[in-house]
Amino acid sequence: MLCPSRLLALSALAFLSLAHAQQPVTVQTDQGAVVGQQAAARTFLGIPYAAPPVGELRWKPPQPAAAWNTPRDASKFGGECAQTVLALFALPGETPGAVKGQEDCLYLNVYAPKGATPASNLPVMVWIHGGAYTAGSANAYDGSVLAEKNNMLVVTLNYRLGALGWLSLPALGGEAGGGQSGNYGLMDQQAALKWVQSNITAFGGDPAKVTIAGESAGGMSNCAHLASPASAGLFRGAIIQSGLCTSPGNSVTLADAQNRNQKYASNLGCKADDLACLRAAPVDKLLSTKVPGLRPAANLVWSPVYASKLLPLTLRDAFTTGQFNRVPVMNGTNHDEGRLFVSVASPNGKPISPVVYWGGTGLTVGAANTTKVLRQYPYRNFGTPALAFATMFTDAVFSCPALRVNAALSKYVPVYAFEFNDPNAVTIVKTPVDLPSLGAHHSSGLAYAFQSKVDGLADFADFTPAQRQLSDAFSAAWVAFIKTGKPASADWKTFDPAQNNVQVFTPDGVRPSILFSNDHRCNFWQELDLK
Repeated sequence: MLCPSRLLALSALAFLSLAHAQQPVTVQTDQGAVVGQQAAARTFLGIPYAAPPVGELRWKPPQPAAAWNTPRDASKFGGECAQTVLALFALPGETPGAVKGQEDCLYLNVYAPKGATPASNLPVMVWIHGGAYTAGSANAYDGSVLAEKNNMLVVTLNYRLGALGWLSLPALGGEAGGGQSGNYGLMDQQAALKWVQSNITAFGGDPAKVTIAGESAGGMSNCAHLASPASAGLFRGAIIQSGLCTSPGNSVTLADAQNRNQKYASNLGCKADDLACLRAAPVDKLLSTKVPGLRPAANLVWSPVYASKLLPLTLRDAFTTGQFNRVPVMNGTNHDEGRLFVSVASPNGKPISPVVYWGGTGLTVGAANTTKVLRQYPYRNFGTPALAFATMFTDAVFSCPALRVNAALSKYVPVYAFEFNDPNAVTIVKTPVDLPSLGAHHSSGLAYAFQSKVDGLADFADFTPAQRQLSDAFSAAWVAFIKTGKPASADWKTFDPAQNNVQVFTPDGVRPSILFSNDHRCNFWQELDLK
């Protein structure tokens, strides 16, 4: 047994070690000084980039954050935005369907290498999280490894979600002037990008070297920033991972959204033009109210709306006509995106039946196209209806729309197309009983890119040596693009619509391929031309 004096000495040593491992570091921002922590990297957490969007600021453009006079503690995350827990990404202790988070949530986090100074002028990645515009948080992504390992800065940000971020109503448009309503979450992202322009130099970053990156709804947000005149000049490159940018049903106009959302307002017990009633509604009620009689995909419009002031054109029209912010783009998908969504389509976790497969296909492609699609993807050819649905969903919603985006953008800017394909990608998501595995499912590449744990998805510590090698290659491609606008691989050529060339990342190596279109039956989907 150790004597008391020895215990005291060890305790003091541990305290000194901790003090050395985590040292406070202060940076001056436009609003005031923030005190972060320096360990393996510098971290500044929970910095407000806009005023809390509460009370009268609910459903209004983000306003400037208030200044502070004494240094602000930036050692802890700010609150995540109010949201309903999604079953797919529920963390231990969370109940699917429950509401968590808060309205006061417009915070961002900055990760910088230890030696960064205002004179460093380092490249910056601004990360926009996914979650179907209804869930997710900046706090799930640790940017410290990317920052320290690659001598760059990483910024992660929150933005308003669900009804709080995307509600469109005529009364809100009339209040704002010019008919603009909805897209508050997109305006939050733009406010955060403007904050980066004004403040990132103090942390060691270069505002002229900002690349936006995001996955799923975050990737689609980046497509919206490409198309939004209000985002011009806020970034010099874009990484789009699994962005669904021209996927079926994703081009809702402001007029359609306002029309649909009137039913939502009435189900809250408010008239659609009674903004005082709507602003007084409890957050839990706002996020749990449904509209009977509408299929889930059309239930509510919690996503960007087009033919609006912020997004004058749909993404397809903006990209095909060249009316977008012209910067280099990396655009990619995962080989088995749709396998994650089988859990949603599967009733009570049971195997998907042929009838459910038929119904899910109709919801995805529309009733008029169901028969054609089922003939193209007969479930008997796949072993189970679940695998047929997952494959069809991957091709229709992710892979082939991404190819369409590549073709459109590549007429005007350099585009680098990629596919992440680890057949046994590390994940903590449970595999449905009627799938052979989750494969390279939706969101599975994120831990490989960040080279760290991503809450609710995967932990880098669980990677095999081959997966670590894949992660090194995948992450290095992102980093090279962030630093130079090119992935820095001799065999990775810019996208050519005549070749449909895609860089494929697998545990066996990284190589260009012209088989992507065939693999995902994109000729079929191009002829079907879903909108």
